Amino acid sequence: MLKYNERSPKEMSVITKAKDLMEHSCNMTANTNRFPKKYRFSIGARIENLSIDIYENLVWANECNLADPREKQKRLDCQQKVIVLCKLLNSMVELSYKIKSIEITTKSVEYWCGLIVEVKRMTAAWRNNDKRQNA
Repeated sequence: MLKYNERSPKEMSVITKAKDLMEHSCNMTANTNRFPKKYRFSIGARIENLSIDIYENLVWANECNLADPREKQKRLDCQQKVIVLCKLLNSMVELSYKIKSIEITTKSVEYWCGLIVEVKRMTAAWRNNDKRQNA
């Protein structure tokens, strides 16, 4: 069994980053000092679900059989979905910062959004590489 935060030899960097993002998002929204109950079960839950969906779609994309043309397209679709989910998640984190009763510092938001942007950037690079190989 892998130790906490240890990457398996076959796991892609973007998937590891997505795990970190998922963990950070869940930790941030679970803290009632940051996310009061009023927002914990609306914005907080949405943030958690988006971060989980990002990770899930990256895993699905990575498991596609590239010998099958339909699977290749499924992989591109999953990668594109991750990019859109990252944009949505980034917007939700920014919204959380703008709502005065949610206690998130500027530094926390910058770090959190940095995680999101890194996953989005790595996914876009992966997708672009796949498109070049398919051309």
